[in-house]
Amino acid sequence: MNFFKKTGISFLTVVLLLIASLIVNAQQNAENAIKEFETKYPNGIVVFAKILNIDAQKGDISIRLEFAPDGDLIKEDGTLTKTLKLDTESANGKTEVTFEKGKRMNASEVVLNMYGIETSKGVFSKVEDYPFDKHNADLYVYIYTKPEKKKEAAKDAPPKETAEGEKKEGEAEVKEETEEDIPLLLVFEPSMSGYSITTEKAKDNEDDYVHQVLKISRSSTVVGFASFIMLLMWGVTLAVVGLVLTVVIGGRKSELAMFSFIATLIFSFITLRNAMPGTPPVGTYSDNLSFFWVEGILGVCLLAVVLTWVFRKS
Repeated sequence: MNFFKKTGISFLTVVLLLIASLIVNAQQNAENAIKEFETKYPNGIVVFAKILNIDAQKGDISIRLEFAPDGDLIKEDGTLTKTLKLDTESANGKTEVTFEKGKRMNASEVVLNMYGIETSKGVFSKVEDYPFDKHNADLYVYIYTKPEKKKEAAKDAPPKETAEGEKKEGEAEVKEETEEDIPLLLVFEPSMSGYSITTEKAKDNEDDYVHQVLKISRSSTVVGFASFIMLLMWGVTLAVVGLVLTVVIGGRKSELAMFSFIATLIFSFITLRNAMPGTPPVGTYSDNLSFFWVEGILGVCLLAVVLTWVFRKS
């Protein structure tokens, strides 16, 4: 007994150490990437992205973007030295955000549109394929300086004579600065309870233009638990079918307790089905595999037991 106890404790310790080392390694990789970026682009912006919510039914994924400008883009008090513009795509229609000169670069929230990926059968995955649905989402981030108009006095322009005979200096010349793309580094470690999320850079991703593709699917825990619920419903239903057969065919006495037992299962399975993590409304792939079938079978079993109890001669 002591041997198994010590073995279990040792195994748990190894697992915890492995998880801790993975977390520390991920943090070190992010810190190294930031240091390398700041060395290469001293006047760039580090963008930190965090997932706030995933609504698979609506097909939306909310992400908060936090900005850390550096170099000549900010003053000592943290305010911007230039007016910057954020260009991105958002499902709510807000695609451009302006950060005014002399103000802080506050966080911004974007809502991405999730779309199903094409499966091996040539069809696109939908949320109704729960718990085996898979989706993609595209995150675009592009930041550039907003051109400012500057007035400069014309040096070579001769003075003009007014109607009153006074001489007036040459009018000021308006010059407009050109847009300047800002180098970006996206620090994004996506995580959301119930989902497995990975990211990869798109082909058009550049140092001053971020295009990340998010690949979203249900986590292995969700898939495993949902599969367990489906198997549990089938197992209990088949046991009820065996019980009903002993009554209808085997001649076993029909009891009133059977009625309440089967009726309770019919309504309990509804609650059990809705207890699946992140499940959409009724009509999913998991419902077609189990819920609809077991509810129908239990209904027939209840009817069979009741009719047997009514018409069988004692």
